[in-house]
Amino acid sequence: MRTSVFRALTTAALLVVSCLSNGAPRPSPDLAAQARGPAVSSFSIAVLRRDGIVIPIVSYGVGGWVNHWPAPGRKVDIPISVSDVPTSWWADKRPIAEWTAWPMGGGFRVVHVRNATNLAVECQSQVGLETDYRSTLPPERSAIQPFPKDGLATSGDIRIDPVPVLDANSPEWAAVSAAIAAKVTAAEPGLIKDLQLKTPIPEKLRVSTPFTLEVMFGSPDVKPGGTVVYFEGVKRYPPQLTLPSGLMTYAVGFARYGPKGPPDVELSATLADTRREGLVYSLVLGSFHMGRRLFWVVQRSAWGYEQFHLVEIRGDEILTIFKTPGGVCQ
Repeated sequence: MRTSVFRALTTAALLVVSCLSNGAPRPSPDLAAQARGPAVSSFSIAVLRRDGIVIPIVSYGVGGWVNHWPAPGRKVDIPISVSDVPTSWWADKRPIAEWTAWPMGGGFRVVHVRNATNLAVECQSQVGLETDYRSTLPPERSAIQPFPKDGLATSGDIRIDPVPVLDANSPEWAAVSAAIAAKVTAAEPGLIKDLQLKTPIPEKLRVSTPFTLEVMFGSPDVKPGGTVVYFEGVKRYPPQLTLPSGLMTYAVGFARYGPKGPPDVELSATLADTRREGLVYSLVLGSFHMGRRLFWVVQRSAWGYEQFHLVEIRGDEILTIFKTPGGVCQ
């Protein structure tokens, strides 16, 4: 089940999507330089769903990072058109009828809002903006949750860069996999002690059981010549030695490395059974720069839960600086 859900989340990121529009206005070719320049004007970022609906999740302006769009589950009247959307829902009090779509596979195109719409996100109602965006990927069932995302949409002078899904043959994978595996193995004794298993895992088996990376996203770091990756992976133990359904160590985190020295790995690990209930998975929807600052926009999701995080990749730490709820089932 985990495999099918993850495939639905990442299909868009695994395929290269050519989405340049024909005849539509396009961002300036100097947009990258403007986004990395000393001054950045206000802008808004929305999630771009596979069905062409965009949902604003964060805006930047005079007040810093904000999001005035109604949260999932909030009871509001659905506007008839974008011009009828209450001004209080917009960061600068002006409606946004035109967005730039940035699919995870690369490219961009300008899309136009047709109308506001009501949709179900997890078990909550949500207001979205239906656009003329058409995905090049196969449509998904409307009931699937989290609903597949194609990437991000923006309004304002900001460029979104892809954070690609890496495969086992990539140089990033080879550079950090051994360091990640060693750190996971080192973290396990404390986890196992806290769980108090009736049948302890033999130490020789624990140390020799391989850690398998399941997904890795990567992009250039803010550190010159460096690379930053986000990873998720597991170590699986035989059911007869642990829980009836099988036990696994699940680890997520970031690794950074440069031309010199070993990778720097920061991770969080937990023990879970193979049903994976309660585990949170991430999908990196894109990245952008503000001057010399680097940000990732990330969807965090679990069974009956999704949330969107704005993560800043700093020189000395990686921090979530803003969160927007995506929907929940209680």
